[in-house]
Amino acid sequence: MMQPMSSKLSFRVHCGFLALLASPLMLLAALATDQTRTPAVRPVLRVAYFIPTDRQPAPDHVVRLDRVLTEVQRFYREGMEQNGYGPMTFELDREENGQLRVLEVRGKEPMRAYGRDASGMVRDEVKAALARQGIDVDRETMIIFQLLLEWKGNEAIEVGPYVGGGDAFSGTAWVYDDANLDPHLLASKEPGGYYHRPCSLGQFNTHYIGGVVHELGHGLGLPHERERPSESRQRGTSLMGSGNHTYGQELRGEGHGTFLTAAAAMPLSVHPLFTGKGRVREDLECQIIELDAKPEAHRLTLTGEWASGSNVVGMVAYCDPQDTPGDYDASGWTSSVDAEGRFRLTMEDLSRGVYDLRLRAIGSSGATKYFQFTFEVEATGRPLVEPLLEGPWIQRAYDAYRAGDKPRLAAIAAEAKKARPDAVTLRRKLAHYEKLASAGQPQPLPDVPPQVKKISVADVAWESARTGWGPALRNQVSANGDDAGLLEVGGRFFESGLYAHAPARHILRLDKGWKSFSTGYGLQDRHEGSVVFVLKADGKELFRSGEISDHQLREESVSVEGVTLLELLVDDAGDGRNSDWGVWLNPELRR
Repeated sequence: MMQPMSSKLSFRVHCGFLALLASPLMLLAALATDQTRTPAVRPVLRVAYFIPTDRQPAPDHVVRLDRVLTEVQRFYREGMEQNGYGPMTFELDREENGQLRVLEVRGKEPMRAYGRDASGMVRDEVKAALARQGIDVDRETMIIFQLLLEWKGNEAIEVGPYVGGGDAFSGTAWVYDDANLDPHLLASKEPGGYYHRPCSLGQFNTHYIGGVVHELGHGLGLPHERERPSESRQRGTSLMGSGNHTYGQELRGEGHGTFLTAAAAMPLSVHPLFTGKGRVREDLECQIIELDAKPEAHRLTLTGEWASGSNVVGMVAYCDPQDTPGDYDASGWTSSVDAEGRFRLTMEDLSRGVYDLRLRAIGSSGATKYFQFTFEVEATGRPLVEPLLEGPWIQRAYDAYRAGDKPRLAAIAAEAKKARPDAVTLRRKLAHYEKLASAGQPQPLPDVPPQVKKISVADVAWESARTGWGPALRNQVSANGDDAGLLEVGGRFFESGLYAHAPARHILRLDKGWKSFSTGYGLQDRHEGSVVFVLKADGKELFRSGEISDHQLREESVSVEGVTLLELLVDDAGDGRNSDWGVWLNPELRR
């Protein structure tokens, strides 16, 4: 439901230790010096109320929603204060008399027309209605309370979308309204609620007010991020983990409740809705120029430096185990960034496995930029840090490749060879970018000389090709934020392969000239989809994988003797195509 760097900058990797305090107050001090973006009017949270044609709002919904959102304000205010930023929270859109301003939007369809995937449909109708009032929702943070929770007797059925998404400059949260939605009922143990089963009115509000707070978090730009074991024992559940299901339960003596993590608070501390500064949509131009990784048993300390003048004031590290499906299991750690661009953070409680690591740089305006890595923790609990140390080199090279700057690519490769003479995989990756930058037209299969007995499918012309997102690419994956564009599965780098985001279809005209086809296949690292790989020969299915939702490399070989058309298909496993980054690896034809 997520930029180039000056060539004058030098790149260094040191094994030194940076003595840097990670105090949130340092971040606020850095922000206090920026007086260039003070707005005339403080940004506010817009509140829309979506009413299908066959529903009517409760008579007291404005007053009740005021109580709900005042409670949400309180949670964020106290969470920010607990994290050292002071009592920061968002402002609500209010009328001159102080009443909550609720922007009612009458839908075009009955309730059942707005299903779980209808977020775009609802937002488009809200956007059109609010535009007539002079409000551009693409420049606002907005929460849409929808009358899309249907009661059938004592059972509540979630009909419409229940999601959120956004950044520091705009965002939307889609949530439900209901006559029972009221923070006054959070402490109630009286029956009458429903969430997948009968529950108390307090538990009903735990889930649905918790949902308001959680989905608004997404609208503010917060990703899923769970609590660490030590936090769970002392503080409860992270809001952006499963905290929407524990919100306010401490009022009933049923648990520790929900809290705002440091990793969630840091991006909010520079969000215009929390600082009161004007929204100026911009990209955060930054680059890591120094990175050191110190491994210890079950912990990893990262120290480094951002390029000077990059305006980075803080950073979050999200560490996400690859072997756990879904995106609710990432843990977050934070560091402030000092005036020289230096940072330090320590990730703890690391167990054996392969991890995706996303370093999120945070600028003073609220703009962010992600840098993505993969690393492994051995059975002993010791992290293998080589992929992290090569990461900044890879990002620089990818920026140069995307800019078409071959001389800079060559200079980066030469510099890396001198600085990291033993980094064989790093040199392979840098050479790969140079090869991609100089790649010519693919060779038609009929033009392959008879004496050539095997050839990479990634280097020959296809009869046709399509993917479910982005262009069909050879020997790289589609650009996605700051992903470095390399084919990687299970932490391994592959020079040869096909990007095949589901639904994907590559067709090769063999004209009965080849005997066998072999390939690896898998789900690209850092993507949590689920895909199925299929091979067909002249319309007949030769191979079908099971559902692939991990990041393990698998291999297959089939006979294509006498085949005219070979099809390589990647399907979405029946659950939608979101994040379904299938890749074919080292695909090869043999005579």
